[in-house]
Amino acid sequence: MGIVRFILACAVVLSHTSTIMGYSPVAGNLAVQCFYIISGFYMAMILTEKYHTPRSDYAFYTSRALRLYPIYWLNLLLLVVWALFVDSRHYPGTLDFYTKYAHPGIIALCYFILSNIFIVGLDWAFFLGIHPGGDLYFTTEFDAAKPSVYNFAFNSVGWTIGLEMLFYLVAPWLNKRTARVLVILFCLSLLLRIWLSITVSDGPQWGYMFFPTQLMLFIAGICSYRCYVRYIRDKSGRRLQYAVYTLLITVILLYYQVFPESYYKQAVLFLTVAAGMPFAFELTKKSKTDRFLGNLSYIVYISQVVVIKIVEIKKFPKLVDKGFTALLLVIPLALLINKFVGEPIEKYRAARALRLTKGGQAIGG
Repeated sequence: MGIVRFILACAVVLSHTSTIMGYSPVAGNLAVQCFYIISGFYMAMILTEKYHTPRSDYAFYTSRALRLYPIYWLNLLLLVVWALFVDSRHYPGTLDFYTKYAHPGIIALCYFILSNIFIVGLDWAFFLGIHPGGDLYFTTEFDAAKPSVYNFAFNSVGWTIGLEMLFYLVAPWLNKRTARVLVILFCLSLLLRIWLSITVSDGPQWGYMFFPTQLMLFIAGICSYRCYVRYIRDKSGRRLQYAVYTLLITVILLYYQVFPESYYKQAVLFLTVAAGMPFAFELTKKSKTDRFLGNLSYIVYISQVVVIKIVEIKKFPKLVDKGFTALLLVIPLALLINKFVGEPIEKYRAARALRLTKGGQAIGG
């Protein structure tokens, strides 16, 4: 699944910049939701196969934190430095939202600082507005609030990681539930999504940025893993695996080239990802290249913001177009970060997992 995750990360970069000579794979918001399905699959797998002792929750949570935070914090540091540089040159940037467009009160300022540092809470920005006096308030139309609170985030894609961390919080509990309970929760999440789109808003706030309506995707990933264990692992033929894997990548790459956009088309995409993951994972689970690209996908995803801010400068030279230039820069940056930050952290996580195993706890993953 590493290649799939890498393609999805690149798709998000293109959705935030431009197409490449008119071409783009699946849209950024759909790519993120595909990530949620894949996350459900992987979290179910490691919770079932690795974190299965009574004291394993601590190991699971800390392992996830080690995976996410160091690389996020490095990018946060780069973005803060960039914001200070831009501000010193009197160009518009993130700091303007703190000093010109609004003057956050102490509660709002604490929220901005803590959510930018710890990620959790960044997704709440889409349900908040800020008064001229600096106080936060709840809103059902985040785009109508001026300035929009999400602009106070230095890493504008970090909110999706915050939403995913909410899933990590409940994942150990969810993974222990029966199939019937998971189906009920899936249906409730789907019905809530439909109800909110009809009664409140059909915009992204409730259908894309609200954890309860995204929970269905994580659950779909958990169910996909259970199907893998029961029907696919060591049972499916190689030809079938290649066929499904090819179909999965084709659907993602050619999503916009076939049929007009609709909710039915999105449902087909999500079903293809959920149904195709068991075969794709079985096919690629021993591939070091696939694993490498999978690990790189998170770095590409979280590092895109600093690159996009640079590429968006009018005088910055563009090769082909803005989207291609952004990919041309963010991939080498991700390789450097992985070499000097990601790989050492992974080695530490592996050594830590061994210590926890000897101590009678679950191994890391």
